[in-house]
Amino acid sequence: MSSPPDGVLVGAHVADVTPPVGLAMSGFLARTSPATGTHDPLTVRAVTIGSTAVVTVDACGLHEDTCVRVRERLLGASDLTAVVVTATHTHGGPALVPGRLGGPVDSGYLRRVEQACVEAVLRARTKARPATAWFGSGADPDVTRNRRRPDGPVDTALPVLSYLDPAGRVIAVITSYACHPVVLGADNTLWTADYPGVVRREIEAARPGGVALFLTGCCGDANTGHPASASTLTVSDSRTFEACEKAGRRIAQAVLDAPATPTAGPTGARSGEVVLDRRDGGSWRGRVSVLTWSGVRLVALPGEPFAATALALRAGLPGQLLTFGYADGCPGYFPTREEFAYGGYEVEEAHRYYGMPAAFAPGCAERLRDEALHLAGAAPA
Repeated sequence: MSSPPDGVLVGAHVADVTPPVGLAMSGFLARTSPATGTHDPLTVRAVTIGSTAVVTVDACGLHEDTCVRVRERLLGASDLTAVVVTATHTHGGPALVPGRLGGPVDSGYLRRVEQACVEAVLRARTKARPATAWFGSGADPDVTRNRRRPDGPVDTALPVLSYLDPAGRVIAVITSYACHPVVLGADNTLWTADYPGVVRREIEAARPGGVALFLTGCCGDANTGHPASASTLTVSDSRTFEACEKAGRRIAQAVLDAPATPTAGPTGARSGEVVLDRRDGGSWRGRVSVLTWSGVRLVALPGEPFAATALALRAGLPGQLLTFGYADGCPGYFPTREEFAYGGYEVEEAHRYYGMPAAFAPGCAERLRDEALHLAGAAPA
């Protein structure tokens, strides 16, 4: 495809942060063994667009304090005006959230990851060059399933935002898909980025020189088809590295086949604080951000939103949109109001593994949705 006139400055960088064997893994209460080896590398990936940046870590989640430290260091050391720090939510990564999601957390490795996030963004900035944006939507790769109930909603959108330099070389491919990275189960003790790692590898092989940034969508109630309670050490044919390869390749091929057209528009960001109530009367303070990259909106939500939240955002924000969770803190699940009647792991039990005093109260998902709509300049639903 031919390139329109040069646009915004875009940079990207990848750093390997694969932990040593022996550190605690995160993602499954049933898994008590530390990591015994490495299947595929864990990375920190940064993309900078203008004066904004997104940096993502191959981990189950990040504490909001970690994200604040990274963001403040970057805002103080550069001319960046907005930084979003997020995790892919792989359950094959290390424990990185003090007090949550298993552990113990290795403080030295946590410092290494924070430093890698800062350096990746700064390196991306030094490599920034003029680029033009192309946007498209991939066909449904038919991988994600509602894991709570057969008739439950799923978000099958596969937005693809690519940046090319004036010579037509790919700088970055940004995509999002709403499916829990839990193809591998509790029996796995090898470091792995799960299916997002396969998606990125396949995209980068097909787009040499480019960096693939995978942002995990609103998938608190979605995975490849097994119930959330299937967290035992039992080996399953559907939860193998072969199954992971199959899922990742299907998604990657849909990304690569997505028709794309040039897009242009403003680049910037708005963020807001939200106070979300727990069911014990306590609360948690979080952050919602809406980035605008060449006219494409990227909505960054904390924790584990459900698919219905993304669908509501898409209805309220027509046009080019990419939504993702696990951003700037991961304190637990955010079911929509209607999901509380169904109960289940995400509603009643998950807060215990998260190390939280209680689950979040009904209305929190809607609070996140409304804040995102406000930041994007739309009326709340």
